[in-house]
Amino acid sequence: MAQSSFDDREFDEFFQLLYDEEARVAENVALIMSHFNKAGRERLNSRKELIMAEAMRTSNATKLRLLLTIILRQPFSEEEIATPFLDFCLDNITSSAQPVAIKSLSIYLSFQQCRFFPELLQELEAILHSYDGVPLSPGLKCARTKVLQMIAKNKKKHKSQ
Repeated sequence: MAQSSFDDREFDEFFQLLYDEEARVAENVALIMSHFNKAGRERLNSRKELIMAEAMRTSNATKLRLLLTIILRQPFSEEEIATPFLDFCLDNITSSAQPVAIKSLSIYLSFQQCRFFPELLQELEAILHSYDGVPLSPGLKCARTKVLQMIAKNKKKHKSQ
């Protein structure tokens, strides 16, 4: 795809448009990046911290949703936990001001970061169980159920080790 054929300078220029003052331009760049193929996503991996910082900074819900989608498609490792971003995701889960898509993406992103640490998984699990008996939208219910299943699977894996 096109993102693979950019040279480094062109890719840098394109990436900088993510910070454009014109909301529509920044949203469109985020939309394009959210559809990058594997090679394009690999090029974004070195900029993951910048994308996280922009996600925490933006007040634009559309741009935030797209940035969280981009980040979710990036690999996470035990060594690179970003505490401010994890806190941001955990706060989004319980925020009544956030749309369902942002809450759902935040659930998945929280798990991706917490999965290496049993104590953080417990915290995430407690947050998700705080919604027990609460009517949820289908998207939020699905994300919650899937992540609770992944947490249970992760616990079994750690017990057997």
